Amino acid sequence: MNRNAISLTLAGGLLAAAMGTQALAAAPHPAPVQVVDGQLQWADGQPLHLFGVNYGLPFAYGYRAVKRLGLEHKAAIDMDVDHIARLKLDAYRVHVWDRLISDKQGNLLDNEHLALFDYLLMKLQQRGIKAIITPVAWWGSGYPEPDPDEPGFAADFSKADMNQDPKAIAATHHYLKQLLTHKNRYTGKTLADDPDVIAFELFNEPKHTTSADKSAAYVEGLLKTVRGLGVTKPLFYNISEQGDDQAYAKALCESSVDGVAYQWYPTGLVKNTALDSNMLPAVAHYTNPFADIAACADKAKMVYEFDAADITKSVMYPAMARSFREAGFQWATQFAYDPAVLAQTNSEYNTHYLNLLYTPSKAISLMIAGEEFRQLPQGYQSPDYPASNDFDATHLSYADNLSQFDDGSQYYYSNNTQRPPKALNSVSHIAGVGSSPLVQYDGTGAYFLDKQAEGVWRLEVYPDLQRLQDPHQPSSLKREVGRLYAHSRALTVFLADLGENYLLQGINAGNQTQAQAKLGQVSVTPGVYLLAADKASLSTLAKADLDSTYLLPPLAEPELTLVHQPQRQRNLGDVLRFSAQVAGAKAEYQVELAIRYQGHRDFTFLPMQAKGGDTYSLTLPNSKAWQQPGVLEYTFVVNDGKQRVSWPGNQAGSPADWDFVAAGYYHTLLTPAGKPIRLLDPSQDRDALFNPKNPVAWPATAATEEGATLKLAYFADDKRVAGALMRNTLAKDNQLQGRDLSGYNGLAIRVRSLGKADRVQLGLIGQDGLAYGTDFPVKSEWQTLVLPLDKFAPIGTLMAQAYPSFMPVTVGPYKAQTKLALSALSGVQLIMPELAGNRSVESRGIEIAELALIQY
Repeated sequence: MNRNAISLTLAGGLLAAAMGTQALAAAPHPAPVQVVDGQLQWADGQPLHLFGVNYGLPFAYGYRAVKRLGLEHKAAIDMDVDHIARLKLDAYRVHVWDRLISDKQGNLLDNEHLALFDYLLMKLQQRGIKAIITPVAWWGSGYPEPDPDEPGFAADFSKADMNQDPKAIAATHHYLKQLLTHKNRYTGKTLADDPDVIAFELFNEPKHTTSADKSAAYVEGLLKTVRGLGVTKPLFYNISEQGDDQAYAKALCESSVDGVAYQWYPTGLVKNTALDSNMLPAVAHYTNPFADIAACADKAKMVYEFDAADITKSVMYPAMARSFREAGFQWATQFAYDPAVLAQTNSEYNTHYLNLLYTPSKAISLMIAGEEFRQLPQGYQSPDYPASNDFDATHLSYADNLSQFDDGSQYYYSNNTQRPPKALNSVSHIAGVGSSPLVQYDGTGAYFLDKQAEGVWRLEVYPDLQRLQDPHQPSSLKREVGRLYAHSRALTVFLADLGENYLLQGINAGNQTQAQAKLGQVSVTPGVYLLAADKASLSTLAKADLDSTYLLPPLAEPELTLVHQPQRQRNLGDVLRFSAQVAGAKAEYQVELAIRYQGHRDFTFLPMQAKGGDTYSLTLPNSKAWQQPGVLEYTFVVNDGKQRVSWPGNQAGSPADWDFVAAGYYHTLLTPAGKPIRLLDPSQDRDALFNPKNPVAWPATAATEEGATLKLAYFADDKRVAGALMRNTLAKDNQLQGRDLSGYNGLAIRVRSLGKADRVQLGLIGQDGLAYGTDFPVKSEWQTLVLPLDKFAPIGTLMAQAYPSFMPVTVGPYKAQTKLALSALSGVQLIMPELAGNRSVESRGIEIAELALIQY
């Protein structure tokens, strides 16, 4: 691993004293970017479209965690910048943790944080990545830990005080002068004159509680200070954090600011579990309530942060990029890219998760999003959802967890695909996870193929990933959510200019692999390779100045792991399919399912089939042996050639051993055909709930004579208003795929009103993320109601508590919505309508004991 040999001895004192503050510039610095008629343009007049990530390793938790693990910060930065560039991202943004690099007067402190920030900017510039810097974060640097003692001035003020208190304002101005004129110790340039720092967003997510005029005056003061340094680069200020504040937005746009900054978190933040629901409808469009303010028309627009938080699927980013271009944004940076040396824990920001190694499918989808962001025209109009899932060169499929991009020369896919490239002979760049018509690969990491010349390709392969548990649980450096494995995998390439007998040669440091393909297939381990149709081409290119950089974090010992998601109930007649992900030192194992009815003595052992990507599966034979109601009890037995190990519990041995000590078993309740299928169990499904936008009730689990119930009581003072009660996804152990749902024609709900007689609208959400619903009366007494499924019609779908707060409460219904297929049912939503009349209301809401699909 290459390391920069520069070492620094830092006094830790004021930068002004230690290094000398740059004199205030009398002459303006040439700007690499300008704003013309509300559009960002390069100096040559060409429009700018840059797409990338936030990344904060020099500061805050990232810095502390890397130090705690005994790792080198610069080496970690080298790796992450290399991977960010590998994804073709060309934009970087960070809100600088001012509390760590300033004192109480706003003087800049020369410390390790500032030195690493200098180093990071230098490394980004080497890869052609442009930056927009937000000098003031205000936030404490502790998250997710408590804030440490911090020397900076912002620690003494609330966020609102920062734009009102004279002392805070004076310190901010002093700090801006020193930070922007600080000379980078690696590049020799200041932030003010560095052409690779193309703009500044002055304050991260400010909070303005004074009048719009006073807020605008504060902004003008910041602008004057920065421009007084000779800065002619575009200066941005946040417009969306205030919500739909038209007066504030108008005053800001009437100021001399060059651009306005927005964010987008359409799925909310910090659910503390994964959000397993199709949220593509939430990103069909970006709502901008300030689009009709005339003064905003000549302001450039950037998205300083965005993410589909708590989402593990790989379909959201391209749709968000499309909506950004529709809304006229020219800069967008995801929050935040995880340092690879920490990503095995996802402990920096548990609600976000993005890393080439640990979220390879999401990383490829971000790469696709970047391509679309750069090439879609300003104001691009897509058709309504769900037709918008196919736009320009991109295809999105939630069901297949697939983003696919095909513009003729570039062919990218985030998961297995059968869609061939539209111009096979023109493809020169391939990136993917899984298999496609051009590459067959059983590994689970990302790979890249780039054509160097006719008959010569560069191949880059990353390690396999085993997802061990939900990555969006509360943060902990002690929790491993994913593990990398450096397996040898078969890879088959179908490229005409390579042929079936191409040659392969490793070119990264330590990679001595040489091989010849047979029928297009070779075996590869993580690394960088040249693939050539003949020896002459291979010899010539191997000596050329090719990029052989290949950086990985330290890999854990290849301990054997097994991951399985049991299902709590199945009916006789359902397909009984079992699958598990198994990873260890070997690329493949012998895996058996040991199964019996609970209460029986002997297990039946059935061999499982390797399906690729470390997945092993088995469909239980449709025999009389498994056609009785009861509880199925089972374990998985893995044979590595030396010993047998059983799961759950990673226990040595097998149930076939007389002295086997079980750590427990997996269970599935097998019930008679046609039995009700519960969609909500209040005692088990808490993690499947998530807050819809502007809820009027919080879900609470209660214990009553009905058993465990879900209580949805209004907390709003005005209990007459309409509002969202709840949205959920089907629990991970209660999925409907593979179930025989023929004959199910009703929904039974055991429910009561928490006030007087009322009405409720219940919606069933399909795999397309759209809702179909009906409304019904409820009484204060418990009753079981049967709702015919043929009465469910398209309704608006509740959205999550999005940021900015002016995003819509519901989307749809859409003309393209058809009848809901029960096999695609993925969630439930509940809404209470506005109360009619003038009666007084002391309490309102509902309580649910059971919700189930039935046959009647």
